[in-house]
Amino acid sequence: MMLGAMRATARRLTMAAAMVMAMSAALLWSCAPVSAPYAPREPALTVAVNDTVVLTAPEERAVPVKIFYPDAAGPYPLIVLSHGTFSNRHRYDRIAGFWAGQGYVVMLPQHKDADYGVKPTGYEVMQDVVRTRVADMSLVLDALADIEAAVPGLTGKIAGDAYVAAGHSIGTQVAMLVTGAHFRTAFNGKEMRAPESRYRALILVTDPGKMRLMPRDMWIASAVPTFMATGTDDFGLMGSRGEPTEAQTEILSMGVAPDALRYELLQEGGDHYFGGLIQKEVDTEPDHDGLAIFNATSTAFLDAVMKDDLSARAYLDTVDLQEVTNGRATLTMR
Repeated sequence: MMLGAMRATARRLTMAAAMVMAMSAALLWSCAPVSAPYAPREPALTVAVNDTVVLTAPEERAVPVKIFYPDAAGPYPLIVLSHGTFSNRHRYDRIAGFWAGQGYVVMLPQHKDADYGVKPTGYEVMQDVVRTRVADMSLVLDALADIEAAVPGLTGKIAGDAYVAAGHSIGTQVAMLVTGAHFRTAFNGKEMRAPESRYRALILVTDPGKMRLMPRDMWIASAVPTFMATGTDDFGLMGSRGEPTEAQTEILSMGVAPDALRYELLQEGGDHYFGGLIQKEVDTEPDHDGLAIFNATSTAFLDAVMKDDLSARAYLDTVDLQEVTNGRATLTMR
């Protein structure tokens, strides 16, 4: 399909959400340079979903885990996704299912604050939430053998040591901590770090630097390859639209890995929830195109980093995403 015709097709998208996602993903991939083709594809693998696993945290807290995985034989890299503030493991099916259909196992632990299980009475309370979430991310990796035993369809499908941390909203801080970020909080001076080193890559579904007390470029402070997505209206429950506060969290790990591969996806008009398609329902139109752009580009990053796909890396480095998306999005390597 010629580029002009593809643009016309994009302007006529009025189909159901799944079709919009598939067509937008194909639109992005098929525009890779001829010298470095990155094969266009919809999710090609049949995806199984399991929601029966419940882990137990050290304080005897139940941690349900929702799992998406390909039916086909593996092994596949594992993505562990930390959900948004006060959300739950069920609100990210459109992302987790897409990744699984592209050849990844995705696990979503349900955290202590899910469905307002914790009352947000102060910063210290949320700091404790982050600590328990970090522990949940390690708990999932510690329990992989037990999880495989409990879900027969997973046997042999998780590639050893090929683990990705992902996070949305407050989950971005969690995913950063388990990938080497180190903070000193602005409100009480306490340091936040995680004794975890098994995650090899990082995906941030939103920008942690738009949260209160956080510096703008904090997303580059982890020690692993990083993909960060944001939008011009990316402000969640803990977000701040104004100027940075006088007291800011200090990022102690800034510059720890200056040569790490890092990409920033910026979408014009993109909000914190893709119009209510993730985390929670909101009073705006669903942003199916924005979610499709995120799914497609984040998968290219995953393929480049976790599957050593050189064509995916070439695509990321050369694609003019602004042209492909009619000015909607840009992709920048930092």
